Order: sequence, then C-alpha cells, then structure tokens
Amino acid sequence: MRIKLVLMSLAMFLVSSFLLQAQDDRLDELTFEETVIQEEKVPYFGVGGGFMISLFSPNLSDVNSQIASAGFSEFSTPITMNGAMGVATIGIIPNVRISITNLGGSVATPDKTFNVNNKDYNRSVTLSNAFTGFGFDYAFSLAKSLYLLPGISGGWGTMEIVTSQYAQGVNTLNNGIGGTPDDPNVFNHSLSNDYFMINPGLSVEFAPALLGNDKPRIVTVRAHAGYAISFMGDWEENGKTIVNNVPSGINASGLAFQIGFMIGLFN
Repeated sequence: MRIKLVLMSLAMFLVSSFLLQAQDDRLDELTFEETVIQEEKVPYFGVGGGFMISLFSPNLSDVNSQIASAGFSEFSTPITMNGAMGVATIGIIPNVRISITNLGGSVATPDKTFNVNNKDYNRSVTLSNAFTGFGFDYAFSLAKSLYLLPGISGGWGTMEIVTSQYAQGVNTLNNGIGGTPDDPNVFNHSLSNDYFMINPGLSVEFAPALLGNDKPRIVTVRAHAGYAISFMGDWEENGKTIVNNVPSGINASGLAFQIGFMIGLFN
C-alpha cells in the first residue's frame, strides 16, 4: 500500500511539473503592448473684465506740420490710452471668445504765449482719440494657463484736435453755460472725425494660480499687439461745419500695444 501511494504521488508530481513547464513555454509566446493614455485637452474658458493701458502710435507728421507752422511744439507718440476690456467664451465654438474694448487718451502741446492787441494769451493744441471695439479671439494653449490668442476686432471711434486759448491773468465770471459771444478771454476751436476701424492683433495671456493649482484661476494678465486700420469720415469744425482738404494722413491708423489684467474665471 505504501509503495502504491509513493508511486501515485511521484506520478502526480511528474504530471504537474510537465504542465507547469508547458505553461512557461506558452508565456514566452505572449506579448505585452504599452497603452498610451492621452490627456484630454480642456477647451479654453474665460469670462471677466479688467483694466487696460494702450500705447498707440499713429502717423502724426501731417498734424505736426500744421501745428508747427502755427508756432506750436510737435506732438510725440505713442499716445497713452487707457480703459477697460471684457471677455466671454462663446461655448458652442471651442476656444473662441468674444470681447468688448473701450479705450481713450490724448496728447497735448505745451502752452504757447501769443500777444494780441497788447494782451497776452496762452494757447495749446490737444489731440484726443477714443474708440469702442467688439472682437473675436481664438485661444491656442502654449502651456498650462498660458494662451496665445490671435483675433480681430472692429468698431468705431472719434479723433478730435482742439485748439484752446485763454487770456493770462484774467478771471472770468460765470455768464451761464456757453459764456457770452463777445468774451475775448476764452477761445476754443475743434476739428473732429467719427471713424470706423478694424484691428487685427495677437495676444498672450497667463492666468497664475493665485489660489492654488487645484483652484480656479481668477486673474489673467494680458499683453497685446495690433494694428488699427481706420476708415475716416468727414472732418467737422466745432461739430457743425464740414471741413474740406484735410490731409488724408491725419487718421486713426497705427500700431498699438496693450497691457493689463482681467478678473473673472479662467482656465
């Protein structure tokens, strides 16, 4: 009986060893491929608004030639403009957002002294520009919370050139809004033009993790470069009379750089 048990145990051992060896041979035939898990890119999201500063550089050579002939110092560029911008993603079109921008600023000559009928007057010239634009941007992700946004905006604006004069050492009385027609102490003359413009440009925006990497971004910093192309209307004197023969070089076209920040929700 013992011999039978030993022989049976030995037989079972040999059979199991053979099966294990066969399985090991089959394992060598198996191949394993690595599965690459791709991280899903989250579409750009941004909604908010904030403060912007723009350095606008129009061609002022025609303006400067005219004010220089009148004895004034020339304007210098860039013109510093400031204002606000608001953005919101469309949602139905991934990575596309709409924006609204409102900017305005001016540059002025130093006061120039003139003597008229033995009375001294101070006179200066101010050029101002303001516009409102609506735009579309498309966001390309460069890194986490860093985006490149080419876009285009269009809108309308007003450019105005005002010459103002006041008598030195004279205190005027309140004669009602608008003053009196024969008051020689105060003088203003304006040329204004309402125009349409388009502005293609490129922005870079970064939303720092102020609240932590796992928290929403509530601030984004923006830098922008673009070129405004203006389509000027009629020049008007004092907002009433149309002025002809104004040089075409006096316009609101030029290169502009913006920098600012917005507060809201951004990814």
